[in-house]
Amino acid sequence: MGIRLIASDLDGTLLTDKKEISEMTRRTLEETARRGICFVPATGRSFSAVPKEVLGLPNTEYVIISNGAAIYSLSQGKRIYECILDPKAVTSILSKEKPAGMVMEVFMDGVPYSGQDYVENPKAYGATDYGAAYVKRTRRPVADISHFAMENRHRLDSITFVGGTPAFREDFRHSLLTDVPGIYVTSSVSHLLEIGNENAGKGNTLLKLLELLQISPEEAMAFGDADNDISMLSAVKYGIAMGNGTETCKEAAYSVTDTNEKDGVAKAVLQYLANNS
Repeated sequence: MGIRLIASDLDGTLLTDKKEISEMTRRTLEETARRGICFVPATGRSFSAVPKEVLGLPNTEYVIISNGAAIYSLSQGKRIYECILDPKAVTSILSKEKPAGMVMEVFMDGVPYSGQDYVENPKAYGATDYGAAYVKRTRRPVADISHFAMENRHRLDSITFVGGTPAFREDFRHSLLTDVPGIYVTSSVSHLLEIGNENAGKGNTLLKLLELLQISPEEAMAFGDADNDISMLSAVKYGIAMGNGTETCKEAAYSVTDTNEKDGVAKAVLQYLANNS
């Protein structure tokens, strides 16, 4: 069986460090589209924060967002599947005391919301220059993020905690997993804790999409670089980690390709096409 679908994480995977799609990657995806292979972005980002150039890639109809909280159909302009947080889990999360220096973001209906103080000064919470610009460009500020989350607890795709020391984050992760049922906790980058429904995750949601499209996991390829990509790489036959990926991501992968800065996605796809032409 040949490959019929390629799913890919964005940051650190499909996109370069400048958050761009390289010319080689673009040409490669044009070739896969000519062969009828679907391309599915699968990201921890909210839908509104997915770059337009990604949404415009050839043969891209579906997008997995917020670490598997939902699938969007671009032609229909709406969600076709969602697995959002249970309101009881949200209430439990909000009742916990956050470590010092940590801020909360909530994702709802494909849009990210953050506290106004964080949006105004992301660098105070450890954001890089690019990260600060990204937060200011994509986040909708609210005066009281905890109150906002509680008011909308029936509608949240996911919750993210940003910042804090590594030790505090690990203690908080353990506390969340111990005390809050019905969730999973993952990280796309080291300074984030990303919380979703226990039945979400990129892997489970990708399997839902494959079932919808009547494509088997043996006919799918997936790319990722971080711990939040592991379930997706494990869900399909060809789960490929980036050369710049975490060690746990690489250990879970079928194989490891080059880095995002050196067209790792394109190289792995081209190698597969050459071996199966």
